[in-house]
Amino acid sequence: MAEQLLDEMIQKINQIMASLDGTIAQIHQMSGSITQMTQTFSEQTVAMTENIRLIVEVLKQFRVQSTKSLSDLSVDFNQKIKELWDKKSIEAITEEEKKAIDIIKQASKAVTDNLYFAQLLNIIQSIREETNRIISSSQ
Repeated sequence: MAEQLLDEMIQKINQIMASLDGTIAQIHQMSGSITQMTQTFSEQTVAMTENIRLIVEVLKQFRVQSTKSLSDLSVDFNQKIKELWDKKSIEAITEEEKKAIDIIKQASKAVTDNLYFAQLLNIIQSIREETNRIISSSQ
């Protein structure tokens, strides 16, 4: 009877050892998968960071170029105003028309600013969607 109990205990211990060996193998496999996912996530994060850096650089260049274009337009506009002033034809403009010109200038500036911020918001939204897609695909 003692031998039978001893055999049963040995069988149970062997079963437990086999189960633990399988569990350890699964843990190693999970560890490898986690390491691979971490590596992939790190690579994607680096790539996304580089893309964001490039987008910001493009935005800076766009802003510089649009500022130059606006400066050129402003110089041209101011030159034409000076010509009109020199010819005294600008004196014929009434106060209401001057107010209307000021309102148009303000509206033009507001439209320019809104277009810039709309483009920036669109890019940020695209980045957010791409980030969510990357996070979703890695889970």
